[in-house]
Amino acid sequence: MPRLNAKDAARRRATGQASYYVEAVARGLAIIRAFGRDRSSMTLSDMARAANLPKPTVRRVLLTLVDLGYAETDGRLFQLTPAVLNLAAAYLGTDLVATVLQPVCQRVSKATGEACFVGVLDGQEMVMIAHASTRFPFGLATSAGMRMPAFLTAAGRVLLGLLPDDELDRRLKAAKLEAKTKFAITDKARLRSIILKGRADGYCITQREVAMGFCAVAVPLRRIDGTAVGAISIPALAERVAANPDLLDTYLKTLREQVDTLSQQLL
Repeated sequence: MPRLNAKDAARRRATGQASYYVEAVARGLAIIRAFGRDRSSMTLSDMARAANLPKPTVRRVLLTLVDLGYAETDGRLFQLTPAVLNLAAAYLGTDLVATVLQPVCQRVSKATGEACFVGVLDGQEMVMIAHASTRFPFGLATSAGMRMPAFLTAAGRVLLGLLPDDELDRRLKAAKLEAKTKFAITDKARLRSIILKGRADGYCITQREVAMGFCAVAVPLRRIDGTAVGAISIPALAERVAANPDLLDTYLKTLREQVDTLSQQLL
């Protein structure tokens, strides 16, 4: 967050972090993150509210982003430019993503005829870092960088299950759960039980919780030493699953086979 509360500030001083924490950088990133699908263009006032920052600070940061080519303005509204994709390119272009994770997604998609993606946890959201599909799985132009609510997705629940119990409970307590469909599970006690079962089983399945037309299965993606690096998932058409109830089990077997092979490459 761009502003530190008293507790966080004291912790940083105690651990020596206060000596290097650059608040201007934190504020700039907070402003970039405030843009989104529903907030692609904003006024200074809109941005100040979205980023929880003073209007003069937001103005200075936005004008700096404009000068650097990461944002543009018509004098009233500000929006990001495609140049911000360069910020993600350093991560998405790493050997792990480009030469290991992306190819496995492509192999799974080709074998199943469904989409396949690898996701990691970022706060309350699951973020795709690799993706392959012969079609758009959610009726959207899905791609790496897409975010979905972690508690409502199979991949997100797998990732949440990898957390220590106290951290899982903290995130559950802070979560503001919003049902996307009538099948979405938003009861926190029930969600906790489902996530812990997924941890024990080694996989999670969701049924039409994010979108009515899709089910999903996901498993953890681990390094050779057992350390988790993410989750790999297949979102399947609900009508195909309804016609063949064993389909998700088949997809689960495919994912496990790929994960067993892939773990040998993740050193």
